[in-house]
Amino acid sequence: MIKDPCIHVAYADDHALVRTSILSYIQNLGGICADIEANNGLELIKQLEYAAKLPDVVMLDINMPGMDGFETLQYLKQKWPHIKSLILTAFEAEWHLIKMINIGANGYLLKNCNPRAIKQALETIHEFGFYYADAAEEHFYNKVQDGKIKLPHISEKEMEYLKYCPTDMSYSQIAVQMNTTVKAIEGCMARLCEKLHIKGRIGLAMFAIQFGYSKIDTKAISKIAIGLKK
Repeated sequence: MIKDPCIHVAYADDHALVRTSILSYIQNLGGICADIEANNGLELIKQLEYAAKLPDVVMLDINMPGMDGFETLQYLKQKWPHIKSLILTAFEAEWHLIKMINIGANGYLLKNCNPRAIKQALETIHEFGFYYADAAEEHFYNKVQDGKIKLPHISEKEMEYLKYCPTDMSYSQIAVQMNTTVKAIEGCMARLCEKLHIKGRIGLAMFAIQFGYSKIDTKAISKIAIGLKK
């Protein structure tokens, strides 16, 4: 079987000019085929239902009318769990991105990034499953997955923090669960960031999901999927 040299993508974003500009640019870089465009999640899902070929990666905005990025990703993970996702958003709020990661996002970028970074993210997600926008060392996780390097030692406390990291809990709520202080939680996070070459909680949340320290919120996924089927 001949491997398709093109990464097939779909993109849902209610800003048509932004959507068209981004897709045009990354396709001109080569190796990317934009098969589906949609104004919101519901329109995207309808197109996927009748698509001759499903995309390898879906790019999603968060704030969309009718069906936003959260609801769309939840449904995609229930209906087509093999489709990977890249969140492309103007939102910088930590809780937005933590929530997307908690329901299965494979990577994220801010819309003010260089469009070449979008192509790189799509290629990395397609090949390795995750893209770490906050990683200080771009290929660190790819090398870990390939078995070329080993992960550093992670203590029991750090493992416990990683379990809560992708949730919507605040630092003070995590501290209560771990029977410690917010200062201790911040120290734990700083040590992990240094060990794993990550800049903040969002990157740690992706790491926790990818390497099995925390699990995707399957209850939330099932709930929205059932609602959409009615």
